[in-house]
Amino acid sequence: MPQIELATACAADASQGVFETLLVVDGRAVGGLRHLERMRASLLELYGVALPRGVETALAESAAEHPLARLRVEAVVAEPELRGPPAISVTATPIDSASVLPAGEAAVVTVGVHDGAGPHKTIDRSWLEQIEALVGEGVRPLLVASSGALLESTRANVFLIRDGVLATPPASGSILAGTVRAVVAEQAGKIGIPFRAMPLTLEHFEQADIVLLTGSVRLLERARWRRASAASTRAADRLAAALAADAGL
Repeated sequence: MPQIELATACAADASQGVFETLLVVDGRAVGGLRHLERMRASLLELYGVALPRGVETALAESAAEHPLARLRVEAVVAEPELRGPPAISVTATPIDSASVLPAGEAAVVTVGVHDGAGPHKTIDRSWLEQIEALVGEGVRPLLVASSGALLESTRANVFLIRDGVLATPPASGSILAGTVRAVVAEQAGKIGIPFRAMPLTLEHFEQADIVLLTGSVRLLERARWRRASAASTRAADRLAAALAADAGL
């Protein structure tokens, strides 16, 4: 399995503000309330300011114009020390259906970092761009902390399946706990897939049948390390179907 070590820590500059990326399906922002709640919590914790009123309406109006799109909501905090209201912008970009629940298997590589990027989706993603440039286009980097903990991808949460059992790293403050991560956990319970949020390491990763990457636009992407058991393949298929149904696809 390829591995890369970074000499520097991944650190985002929180001074610019935070953002959310949502999937739009048939004019509806999927998981809109979850995303705005995360943005609200980050604005309060990082800057001590509230999410302005009307953002939910602006999000819904922008989404209504598109059958399938990526929606980006930014909350820019120009002068954090003044604790003024953030400037909100909402931008929708049409996308191809092939980018949602992609059919192919992703290429992944582990990248050693000092620690994770933390629980906030800051506008500064220069750390992300550094890592992605390092691994090359089309490769999904999986971050592994110096402690040995498997964290997440630069743009997705990671789940492992072995013999039909699903596991993901805990939301301990080192990772961005994605909205789809929460949906996967909920759906696993509903459809009877054993699930654990637990510390994971490279050993767990190397022993996994299937690696799943979850994010707001792709929803779920697969990578496979070895010949998966029938139970693991079935679990991955059922999760993909559950996410598609939840998103209204």
